[in-house]
Amino acid sequence: MNPPIARQLILPSLCADALALGSHWIYNPAKIARLYPDGVRNYDDPRSEYHPGKSAGDFTHYGDQTMVLLKSVVLRGGFEPAGWREDWLRFWKSDPPAYRDGATKATLGFLERGVDAASESNDLAGASRIAPVLAMASNQPLEERIAAARAQTALTHGDRATIDTAEFFTRAVDALSSGKSLPDALDTAASASYHHLDARGFLNQVKSSLHLEDRAAGEAFGLTCHTPEAFPLTLWFLLRYHNEPLEAVIQNTMAGGDNAARGMAIGLIMGAAHGIDWLPPRWIEELNARDEIDTLLGQARS
Repeated sequence: MNPPIARQLILPSLCADALALGSHWIYNPAKIARLYPDGVRNYDDPRSEYHPGKSAGDFTHYGDQTMVLLKSVVLRGGFEPAGWREDWLRFWKSDPPAYRDGATKATLGFLERGVDAASESNDLAGASRIAPVLAMASNQPLEERIAAARAQTALTHGDRATIDTAEFFTRAVDALSSGKSLPDALDTAASASYHHLDARGFLNQVKSSLHLEDRAAGEAFGLTCHTPEAFPLTLWFLLRYHNEPLEAVIQNTMAGGDNAARGMAIGLIMGAAHGIDWLPPRWIEELNARDEIDTLLGQARS
């Protein structure tokens, strides 16, 4: 693992998830605007009923699983599908204070019965938690990174378009690492052939909608967890604010709905495009898992 690259990919993704905790799964942007009249610029306790036991600086259950993935790739010296399954299952068996969404419940049900199968979920979150995989495999060939990103998603999300979405994000990060601009990187990723994701169609739809205001974009694309809505809205924030990574993360959080899943992907791509200097230092300092993250990245370096 290359530590600078790892920090660029992992920290913005996790910070975006933590920032979304307060307003996660609130589907009323007007309510979020009343709660945060100056914008969501600091971590907050959950304002919905979905994250009991969580507090400001914690992750949603998406970020929690990303941390499990980070530990898995560091302690195992790379991504191992069987090891990831074992580590993911052990995490949930420890009864953590993390929300169990539909994908988690269904996958746990299969694995606990000895059935190697994933849920049928098409939630974007399965494809959004790939930062540790891409960080650990940054020096490996693109096809190996793609295979790892797809495999980590497929553990819990069996929807093929969502698995393709993990590949899209991987291709975008790769294009950014070669020096392409963010818009060009998204075009490059959309030019690949996907069996189940109409990446080019979604990207063209987004390009024709960049004149919209933030709230109107959320209404146009939808705020749900599901990839057919969450993926194009993620692309919209990435393109609308391609030179303003901080605003992309903040405005995505203000949009509400499943802002955490979108935020993790936005943070990942913005980190690959712009590094981490745009992150407010307090966002890193106030992560409740900061020491654990630093320890894991230190272990990966050695």
